Amino acid sequence: MNFKVRPESYRYNLARRRRRMLLAGGALLCAAAIGVLAIRAYRAPQPRLQRFADGTEIFYLSNTVVAPSSSYPNPREIKIDGEAFVRAAAGAQPLVIRTRLMVLKVTGASALRVTARSSETGEEADVLSGQVEAKKAYPSPQSEPDILLAGQEVMVNQTIDLQEKETADVPGLRAWSNALMSLVMRKSGR
Repeated sequence: MNFKVRPESYRYNLARRRRRMLLAGGALLCAAAIGVLAIRAYRAPQPRLQRFADGTEIFYLSNTVVAPSSSYPNPREIKIDGEAFVRAAAGAQPLVIRTRLMVLKVTGASALRVTARSSETGEEADVLSGQVEAKKAYPSPQSEPDILLAGQEVMVNQTIDLQEKETADVPGLRAWSNALMSLVMRKSGR
């Protein structure tokens, strides 16, 4: 048998192979770009420490936003979105911590965890030491503040208009705060 290659079919096959290679190369480039973006998006949060002139320290991870007032410490006001451990120094005026759902007024030297992610429906504050007044940051018919002492926590949920004071898990809170502070100190080389 004698096969003759037709020039049209040869050109057609060559063009088809080129298209396949270009499509495969494009798909590979897209997959690589998506992989790089995924790695950047899911990078592990980095430990952070923010110290203020009044002696207050806030330990948190980089996926948390801590924003002091522009003229801190006058007023002594900080906004938090995420999870942070606050060691508040005693001051002439209270430290006010604002979240989306809570206003926390810290009087005297205190230590507390604030869990207030804007992506979640509920928030909480757990007091390890000191005294904190907690109230809702939104209008509510039940807007009485709660006074929290060491070993107490408050939970707020706007969806069901709830603010509830409970006993905190002090050993768990202490272990969490110690682990976070150790992580921050290791990262900063202290």
